[in-house]
Amino acid sequence: MSSRVFSDVSIDILDRIAARDDAAGFEFRIDDDHRSGTVAGTTPLGEVEASFDFVADRAELAVTILRKPPFLPTALLWSEFARAIERARAESEAGLAANGAGA
Repeated sequence: MSSRVFSDVSIDILDRIAARDDAAGFEFRIDDDHRSGTVAGTTPLGEVEASFDFVADRAELAVTILRKPPFLPTALLWSEFARAIERARAESEAGLAANGAGA
């Protein structure tokens, strides 16, 4: 298992990722309490499964890879998570600016 903490993550960012299933094209599900969830999907090399915990007051998302194919580099998965978070963050910031909240 491998774990990583992503900082400056809001519930809006999580919701945007889940709405698009944008973690490398995997199913991204947030539990009803908005404090945890799962990510699952299949790559050409095999299945990937991860869990996450969200700490709103620290704006942190802790992700743990539970299962991955042996030949799929862990760094590639972390890169895809980071890409999905950054894309959702940019959309969230654009939405705030469009609504005048960013000024």
